[in-house]
Amino acid sequence: MEPRPVLLVHGILGQRHLYWNLFASRLKRDGFRVHEALLPYTMLGDIRLAARTLEEKIEATCRGDRVEQVDLICHSAGGLVARYYIKLLGGSARVRHLILLGTPHKGTYFSYALPLLPIANQARPGSNLIREIDEAEGTDVPITNFWSPVDGVVIPAANAQLQGKAVRDIKVEWMHHWGFLISGTLYRNVHAALLAGPPT
Repeated sequence: MEPRPVLLVHGILGQRHLYWNLFASRLKRDGFRVHEALLPYTMLGDIRLAARTLEEKIEATCRGDRVEQVDLICHSAGGLVARYYIKLLGGSARVRHLILLGTPHKGTYFSYALPLLPIANQARPGSNLIREIDEAEGTDVPITNFWSPVDGVVIPAANAQLQGKAVRDIKVEWMHHWGFLISGTLYRNVHAALLAGPPT
């Protein structure tokens, strides 16, 4: 069997080969074909624009790997990009399993520390974009959502929780926002989720 393609989607300040370097190396070691989406303006810009870029990357990945679907692993605001793509750009047919790490689904008050950035306005609690994603018609894309009560960037931490159809919401104790990218324990949980398949 050919290695399964996994596409990694970064949050703010994401840089290719740096942001996901440890996570990607672990996936490759475990037999996955790993791709990284490089979103515009290192994800400091507009989430809607980033979702269009993600759409293009997924289509290119599916063509290149000759597959119909990919698994997505997204960190932080990258999860908002993926959810926008799936719910508002018709991307559900391309995503086998969406795995989210520390995504501010209900926004984060940390955004007020970056008032001039488009991403900050969109990731605030109650923003138009957050409402747009929440109010869009649901999909059947299976989601495994990891969140931490001591995230430190998603404030309040409960805003990283996600409920809904086909969602497995998993609390990870003692995990900082950036720890999702380096923790061996967290990686093993993600790896197990990939092998187990979509939540039921």
